[in-house]
Amino acid sequence: MSEVPAIGILGFGYLGRPLAERAYQAGAEVAAVKRRLSSDDINLPIVLDGVDASDDQALNRVLAQHWQHKKVWIFLLPPSAIHDYEVCLKNWCDQAKVYGAKHLIYSSSVSVYGNRARMCDENSPLAPESESARRVVEAERIFLDSGIANVDILRLGGLYDSSRHPLTSLLRRGAPIANGDAPVNMLHRERAVATLWQAVQRPAGIRIRNVVERVEPSRRAFYTVEAAKLGLPLPEFEAGGSGKTVTSLYRDL
Repeated sequence: MSEVPAIGILGFGYLGRPLAERAYQAGAEVAAVKRRLSSDDINLPIVLDGVDASDDQALNRVLAQHWQHKKVWIFLLPPSAIHDYEVCLKNWCDQAKVYGAKHLIYSSSVSVYGNRARMCDENSPLAPESESARRVVEAERIFLDSGIANVDILRLGGLYDSSRHPLTSLLRRGAPIANGDAPVNMLHRERAVATLWQAVQRPAGIRIRNVVERVEPSRRAFYTVEAAKLGLPLPEFEAGGSGKTVTSLYRDL
């Protein structure tokens, strides 16, 4: 059995915490960074630092202290979490190269394909429409230009689980859900964490992968099934709607 690599995780939240738990349980040495430490973080069996990733000097001190021997560096923060996102990413990738990281993993988003109705796989042209999506595209370029031998860019679908489900906020609005016939491109948190962990264990050069549920139903079909699972009222829908359907050419993660 191959040795489990030591990992560093920037972003200890919705994906970062369960990923760190899985890595620790597998015997990995784990360091992680989040903005602020809380009482829930006391006595965790990992090295966890509280620092604002927007502060390059403070972040670099933490990286120098606890990340120097980590072979896999994982970045899980969205553009909204960091001021000067691209600057932070460039600095972080530069530090990874200085400290001998062998593998970078970035949690990207299917938002890089825009919203136009079409089938999108890893060879489809990027068409970001929002400012956040444009920053994610730039972040991907920074990773690809990092000079690190193994880079995984994982374009994740919309994340959900029972604790953080978009249906809850949609029902709270008290109006029919718009674009009921449009496709959804979702990804359960457990599968997202499993994919990240598989990427950690299987470095394979430069990879870009779309990660969404295998079968993408319409908004109507998806939210109707989810309402039954969660014991929530069945939502109403407006007819019509269109959008992209994301799929993957690969089954290696």
